Amino acid sequence: MILGFVYLPVVISEESSIFQNISIQSDQVTIDQDTRQLTFKNNLRIKIDSHIIEGSSARLSRKDEKLEIFGKPATIKSSTIDGEAEIFVIYPNKSMSLLGNAKLINQGNSITSNLITYQITSNE
Repeated sequence: MILGFVYLPVVISEESSIFQNISIQSDQVTIDQDTRQLTFKNNLRIKIDSHIIEGSSARLSRKDEKLEIFGKPATIKSSTIDGEAEIFVIYPNKSMSLLGNAKLINQGNSITSNLITYQITSNE
């Protein structure tokens, strides 16, 4: 296991070509070769296209092909959406699930639920 304090968009590209146009910044990064996971902690900021996601920690699983972001709450913002949830799960096709006390405002429309599914588009 390797532990580091770095800005890691390059490692994401090398570790997993399943996610495109993503950059992850955090204070602490742990790489686990056995489970094929990267774990990010503290001052977490993720950029996917024009979307900014912030949370307390995240886990990128190459095996499960998903990025999980955790927070109390984690938030997402772009020019057209504003949302929050306890957990975000993002898949390679940029489909995203907001889990636990989820709220999403999309172009003035407000949605609240325990589960919201949203498709991130690069046209925003």
